[in-house]
This record gives sequence, C-alpha cells and structure tokens, in this order.
Amino acid sequence: MQIKKEDIRKTILKVARESFLEKGYRKTSMRTIAKEAHVTLSNIYNYFKNKDEILEVIIQPALQEMEQLFNRHNESHSITSSWFKAEDVSEIEEFNDHVKFIITYQKELNLLLYKCSGSKYENVKDFFIDKYTESARKYLQLMKNKYPQVNKEISDFFLHTVAAWWIQIVSEIVSHNLNEEEILHFLKEYMTFGTGGWQRLMNL
Repeated sequence: MQIKKEDIRKTILKVARESFLEKGYRKTSMRTIAKEAHVTLSNIYNYFKNKDEILEVIIQPALQEMEQLFNRHNESHSITSSWFKAEDVSEIEEFNDHVKFIITYQKELNLLLYKCSGSKYENVKDFFIDKYTESARKYLQLMKNKYPQVNKEISDFFLHTVAAWWIQIVSEIVSHNLNEEEILHFLKEYMTFGTGGWQRLMNL
C-alpha cells in the first residue's frame, strides 16, 4: 500500500510539472492535475493540500542547489585568481558546478523564471538578482582581503546590472531547450568573455 501511495504521489508531481510547464501555474488547477493523474479530486488532497505545495515540492531541489552554489561561491577555496588566469574555464570546479546545475534543473528553472505567475515565485527574478548582487559584493571584499591590489570600488548598480544580465542569460538558456553540449559551449564562451572584463576591472 505504501509503495502504491508513493507511486501516486510521483505521478501527481510528474503531471503537475508538465502542466505547469505547458500552461503555467496560474492556468493549472488541482482538478486538472487530478484528472490527468487519474485520481479523484478529493483523493489528491490526501497527498497535497493545494497546488502551492505541489509547486514547492517540484522546485525545492533546484532552489536548494542554487543556495548551495551561492554559499560555495564565497568559500575560501573559491577566493582565488584562478578564474581569471585559466586557459580553459572548464578546468574551474565552480564553472562546472554551474553548468551541471543549469543542465540538471533546466525544466525547473524554466518553470521558475517563466511559468510561475500567480504564485509566490512570480517575482523570483528580482530575488535571484538581489542574491547574486549581494554575493558579488561579498566576493569582492573577500578577494580584496586576499589580493590587496584588487579594486573593490565597483558600484552597486554595476553589480546589480551584471547580476540581472546573468539571470537573463540563464533565462535564455532554459527557454531555448539547448542540449548539454550547446549549454557547455555557450557558457564557456560567456565565461571567457566575462572573466576578461572582470580581470581588468578588478585589477587582477
């Protein structure tokens, strides 16, 4: 019985994920999810109290991994000039972590960035931009502490704009259904382009 219940729960989540991606959160109802999952409307509430909870379960793994990326970005092993001196950015562990994240959670990111109107995540882009801006601010200070020559007097608006640019880039990647090879190739191009500018701006 327990296995059967878990199978039903997984089916509900699978159906809901597909419906959210196709129709958006706002236009998906519990009734629709129940029908497509072949469970009664009353029974679906034995598994989830509402579609907010379903959405939460679907996207939480991506949000948790993103939080870990933020945390790792400012750990001691990441405070290094290696980013800016590597012949190939794919040699950098943090770069590969970001590539893996985008590939693994491409659908969930598409859902978050484009399909969550009507949910508590409808302004998630602004949240991500603020998180990236704050992370960049801390990173600059940590780099200055390690490399005294680093210029950390970079305007908050510049950091905000670069953060917004990065979120838009991720949005473009996940909305164009690129395969793994295309994602890796593009991100190598972008990071190679970006690190050159940061190296000069930070005086590394």
